[in-house]
Formats: sequence, C-alpha cells, structure tokens
Amino acid sequence: MKAFRIVLSSVFVCLATLIFAPEIKAQQNVKSQIITEYNGKQYYIHTVQKKQTLKDIADIYNVSITDILFENKELKTNPKQGTIIRIPYKEIIIEVPTETEEALMEVDTVSFVPEFVPKTYDSERLYKVALLMPLYLEHVDDKFIQEEASNKQLLAKPFSYLHFYEGFMIAVDSMVSSQNMKLDLKVYDIDQDTSKIASVLCDSTLLNMDMIVGPFHLKPFEKVMRFVADKDVMIVNPMTNREDLLVGNKNMVKVKPSYSFQMQWLEQLVKDKYTDNNIFVLAMDSANMENAYIIENIALRNIDDYSYVPNKKIKKIIKKYQDAMKNEELEFDSTKYQSDNVVFDVFMINEFPDDTTKLKNQVVVYNYSIDSLNEVRNVASSFRKNLFIVYGDSKVFATEIINKLSIFSKDYPVSLVALPDWSKFDRLFNENLMKLNTVIFDDDYINYDSYAVGKFICKFREEYGTEPKDMAYHGFNIGWYFLNALMNYGDNVSEGIATYRIPLLNTKFYFEKKRNDDGYENTFWNVYQYKNYEKVILPYE
Repeated sequence: MKAFRIVLSSVFVCLATLIFAPEIKAQQNVKSQIITEYNGKQYYIHTVQKKQTLKDIADIYNVSITDILFENKELKTNPKQGTIIRIPYKEIIIEVPTETEEALMEVDTVSFVPEFVPKTYDSERLYKVALLMPLYLEHVDDKFIQEEASNKQLLAKPFSYLHFYEGFMIAVDSMVSSQNMKLDLKVYDIDQDTSKIASVLCDSTLLNMDMIVGPFHLKPFEKVMRFVADKDVMIVNPMTNREDLLVGNKNMVKVKPSYSFQMQWLEQLVKDKYTDNNIFVLAMDSANMENAYIIENIALRNIDDYSYVPNKKIKKIIKKYQDAMKNEELEFDSTKYQSDNVVFDVFMINEFPDDTTKLKNQVVVYNYSIDSLNEVRNVASSFRKNLFIVYGDSKVFATEIINKLSIFSKDYPVSLVALPDWSKFDRLFNENLMKLNTVIFDDDYINYDSYAVGKFICKFREEYGTEPKDMAYHGFNIGWYFLNALMNYGDNVSEGIATYRIPLLNTKFYFEKKRNDDGYENTFWNVYQYKNYEKVILPYE
C-alpha cells in the first residue's frame, strides 16, 4: 500500500490532462501506413503535419535526422506543412529477453537509478512536504471540463503548470513505491491572488513542514519565506533566476542557476577548446558590456599568446583568394594579403613554404549597437579560427547575428558561443548553427537518447496519456532530488545538499552558497554544441 497522503482542493488535475491532451498530440504522432519501394529500398511516405519538425518525424519512425536528410536531399531545414518526404523503412525486430533480463525488468520501477537509494534513514518517520503552486482551480468548472479540446484550452491558466505537478507526482510515486518513503504531501493552489496567499498563511500546519516547494510567483514566495523563516524549514524556489533573494535567507534553495555562474563553465570551455583562436566578444548593447568585459578577462587568462601557422596553409589560402579575384575580374595587389590586422608579403610566404608564421592571438570587445560587425574583417584571421562569444537576450539580435556570421564564415573560419540562454529561442536556423559549430548553455537540456528520459516518457504517457513538456521534467527533478535528500539527511537536509549529487533527467543540481547566512543556489549549466543535426553535450563537471 502506498504510504502517503495528498491534500488537494480538487481532483481535476489528472482528469483534465486525460480528457484534453491525447487527441491534440495524437494528430502529430501518427506513423504513415503507406510503404513504397524506390531504387530497391523500402520507404514510408510521410506527409508533414502542422508545426512538425524533423526531430518530431525522426522520433515517430525511430530514425535519425541524418537518415531523413540523406534520403530527401532537397530538404534544407524543417519542412513546411503538407510536404511529402521519404522515411527509411525499418523492420521491427522483437528480441526475447533472457531470464536475467526478465528478472531485472520485474524489479525495475520508476526509481530510474536505483544506486542512490538511501543507505541509512529512519524507516518509521513520516516526512511532511508542502507543494505550493498555481493550479487556478477557480477556473475549472463543469463548462471547462465539458468543452472540446483545443489549443485555447491547453493554453488556459489551469494548464500552465500542470505538467510540473504531474512530473512531481511521478517522483512522489516512485519514492513511496520503490523506497518505502512515508510521506504526507499537501498541495496548495496558490498564485498571485492575495486572498489565496492569506488563506494559506492561516494554515499553521505549514510551520511544521520538513520542506516546502514553491510558491512559483515572486510575491507569494517572499511572503511564505518570511512566514517560515524562524521555523528552520527548507523552502525551494523552482522558478526564479534572481540571486538577491538568497541574501540572508539561509533556508532558501534556488533551483534555477543564475547567468553569472555561466562564466565558470565558459572558462573551462575556452581553456579546453579555444586557446589558439582569435576571440571577438560581442555585446548586444551597452547594458551587456559589463558581462562582455568579464568574458574578455576569461579569454585573456586562457588563450595562448601566439599561434604558429604553417606557411603552406597560408600560401594555399592566399592562392584561393587570388584565384577568386581573377575569376571575378577584380583588381588586387598580388604582392600583399591582409589578415589578422597584418599585411603579409606574398613573396616571402611562397619563398619559405616549410616555415611557420607566428600570429598573435587577439581578444577584441565590440558593442554591437555601436560597432556592428564592420570592423571585424580588419582583425579577423583567414588562417586560424575566429571565436565569437556573443552576449544578448533578444531573439531578433540572435537571429541577426547568426545570419551575419554565417555569411562571414564563407571567408573566415568561425565558431560561435551564444550567451546567456539562446536555447529558449525557437526556430533559429539549424543549418547556420551547425555551420558555426555553435555552443549554447541550457539549464535543462533534454537528451532523448538517455535511458532515464525514455523511461520517464513511457511512465508519463502511461499515467497521463500525453507527452511530457519541459515543466514535467523540471517537476520530476525537483521531487526526485529533494525527497531523496530528505530521506538521506532528515533534519540536516539543509547542510546535506551542499555535497549531495545524484543523476537527474535533464540537468544536475550543484548547490553552493556564497555566505553562511545566505541560501543555496544551483550552479550547473548544460553546455552543448550543434553537430551533424544533433545537440552534443560537452562533458563538463
């Protein structure tokens, strides 16, 4: 029997998901039944649905994006709705599990990674946890339940954080069923409505919690944090990026990492991959120049003073340039060539092909709103890599930079590191991101090839009849990590999380505090790079 209690003012949550979500998603996840033969090979004939990406299609047919592009060479990006494409046909082979595999499958639960089952804990203790989140239950009535599913309903307030709740509950179910955790979980519907906040703060049971997760919005969170400040109750903020909330609040834990912590991961990245590059630090505007100067110092600390380029390579590149000028019948000085802010003597390069040329690695900072990219060509190198570390939080800016650097890369070797969080910008042109070997920082990157992620998706589908959104992974991670930590450390959980690190679905929690009287903050950022139509995680710890 599952030893936990859940207090919730309505049971609509799971019901609403089961009613609305499946028929919306089902339209996009249908595998074609049309199979044809072409050049001796069999293919599915797939018609692209609305908003369907190559990644979506690859997942439906269990093939890679590369497989699709190889068979449909006319595709350059995500296809439009109604496009007909060929998908390689793969025969499904059912493997019969061995007795050992069957035994493992029987004991396998949603505990995902069983090696972090607590070794010592009070098996009789009842842990008390409160989840304070916006469910907007007052918007749920008979009319809402009975209406036909549509995008309008799915975007309505009661659905805003529903997947967080569902992911959190999968973690709860796993802890109770696989680790025999005794849990008293209370769920409060609390948003920015002051009357709701007042009602919750009248509940004295909140003061006796072992842990509080939420509220999600800033105003109610600050009020609840002050309410329990003297009771030594850990309060977990799932959503904010603000660092100032941690000051003087030693029981607060901030799960979302601040952008300032990206700099320590950037330093490791530059040291590992870009020590022999020209580096251009590009700030979107004056407001971002402070970060640009921090990045400049990181680059100066870690790059080599000089790069040594073989004259043979220089000679080859100069010849390619001169041939292009001749083909276009343009005038040029055949005795000189400018690159790296240096004028090269072509005769000397040709005369000593077995020598190397010493080039100084430069770090240059630009304010894009003033300088644009006009001055870069005078400093950029034709002979070695040019790394652009770009800092800006506008999608318009990101799109413009990617397009301009893609054009720039026709004449110069270019790589791009995009900060602070370009992962949130959808529909950036993947071809250009790959061309620029783009590196992006993301606090919750999802690797769909991961066993744990695959298993979570299956469990979520089984429980709720739909695909988990990002918020579902976030909810599971928080529930799984903090409930495990609570069982491991009990009353000392606030100190324990400083060293407690366990695998999660799509991120990691590395908690630190700047001062003893401050709260803990997660410092971890995923770092990935675009390669071969995939996002490849760079393994930094």
